[in-house]
Amino acid sequence: MKYSTIIIALALSLLLIACGNGDQTRKTARKSSATQPASHVEPQQLPGIHIYRYGDFPVAKAKQLKAELEKAYPSVSLADEAIELPKACYYKPRDRYRGTGLLDDLMKLRNGCFVLGMTNKIIYDENEISPTFGIFGISYQGDSVSVISSLRPKTLKPLSDDEMQELMLHELGHAFGLPHCKDERCIMVDAEHGNKFAHTQSFCTSCRNYLNNKGWTLR
Repeated sequence: MKYSTIIIALALSLLLIACGNGDQTRKTARKSSATQPASHVEPQQLPGIHIYRYGDFPVAKAKQLKAELEKAYPSVSLADEAIELPKACYYKPRDRYRGTGLLDDLMKLRNGCFVLGMTNKIIYDENEISPTFGIFGISYQGDSVSVISSLRPKTLKPLSDDEMQELMLHELGHAFGLPHCKDERCIMVDAEHGNKFAHTQSFCTSCRNYLNNKGWTLR
């Protein structure tokens, strides 16, 4: 009987120790999780960025931009077929398309993803200079949709590959929630109705950190 009592006591002790360690492990796990940045997004939770070509936007150029974007964001896809520019957004007197109208059109395609539209038609937005002012791109800040144009509104000459890449990143930065940046060398600087691509090559530290916390992989 003595031996049985000793064995039972030892078993209970081991059980209590095991339970105690389990509780400590769970506490450590909760503490580790709590120290993660609030805006950090795990890779498996990332929404994709889905690219659509409007009209006759070249497939080769869209694929090239997609490849560049994949260097900075882990989930990017390109629709196989082009979509039509909505006729309701066309302003015939100046042969251009209303940018906010295109954004509203792209909103219908979100389905939980970010959406980027590409066109080689002039797009416009109303400002203090003109109700149909030509622009390079437009986004709803923090609302998942962007559209970019490959043409310069004034000269109708195409943007260079580097300029298109910076424009794409700028507009997607807005879509992910970034405002314009005061750093003149940052991709997110306000163009102020002009073209500042020659002075911007990357995101500033603050904008880069913001996007990396959203799942980007910028260096």
